[in-house]
Parts: sequence; structure tokens; C-alpha cells
Amino acid sequence: MSVELSGFPTLKPAIITKVDIRDVHDLGTIHNGSKLSHYGTPTGTIESVPGFEPAFKANVNFGADWLSFDPDGNHARIDLRGMARTEQGHAIDFRYTGVIKMRPEVSKIFNMDPDMATVPFGHATGSHTFLVADPALKDLENNVFVSNGRIAVTEKGLVVETRQSLVVASTVMD
Repeated sequence: MSVELSGFPTLKPAIITKVDIRDVHDLGTIHNGSKLSHYGTPTGTIESVPGFEPAFKANVNFGADWLSFDPDGNHARIDLRGMARTEQGHAIDFRYTGVIKMRPEVSKIFNMDPDMATVPFGHATGSHTFLVADPALKDLENNVFVSNGRIAVTEKGLVVETRQSLVVASTVMD
């Protein structure tokens, strides 16, 4: 006899964010034994996927990731914060926290190995929050978003890409 589980949320594809990694500043080992690095992410894009409301496109104009690497080297902790501006001129404060599984192919990127390559989705998961003043974008503040992330190696440098889904509450009762 199988039991059907109920009450769990579902996910609705919502937003794709791409931020360009530029300057890297290593802070070193901090009080908890983690290695902390600052990755500047000064440019990029945030765009809703077709069918998601509110629909918007924005350009990143400031950002940075305070990325910490666990002492055992198995995981890294994302703490990315940034600002973007929509095509209509409205500001979006965006934040992304998450965990990266430090597989060998991922480590190659952070070590800047010459044979590094784009890693697929599946090594990084996270959650996203937004702060906005534009009433048309308030649903971004008032919902929960989760994501898969990856790092793309391009001819212009490294790009962090996240595909974010809206968490949709279940209405099914046990």
C-alpha cells in the first residue's frame, strides 16, 4: 500500500538571473575556519520567464558575493547581494543565499584551472529575496523563490546563472 503525500508546495518557473564575476578579493581564513572571498558581480541581467507575473527585465548595476568555503572543502556558502534597475527605471535589491557542492569540476573554476569548463545545474541550490519600491513588483517581495545555479565559463569571463522558481503553497489537506 502506497501513501500519497499531500500538503507539499510546488514550484513555478519564474526568473533567470545572470551576474558577471569580475574582481576577486581573498580575505583568508576567518574565525570559524572557513575561507572567505569577495567576488565582485557588477553587471548582469534579471529577467522573468514567459508567463510569470510580474513580467520584468532589469540590468544589474552593482553586486558582490561574500563566498565562504567550508574548512573541509566539501561545500561553499553563497551570500550574494546586488542592485538592478528595470527598463522602467525602478530599483530591485536582490539577495541570494545558497550552498555549492564542491565537486572537482566546480573546484577547477574557483582555482582558475586552465581546463575549467561550464558546470551544469545541480551543484548549487539556493533561495532568493527581493526588496522593491515599485508597486507593480511587490509580489517579488511577498513570495518565496528557490533556485538551481551554475557557473558558465565564457570568452568574457565567468557568469553565475540561477534559475529561480516561485514556491507555490499547497491547498491540499490530509
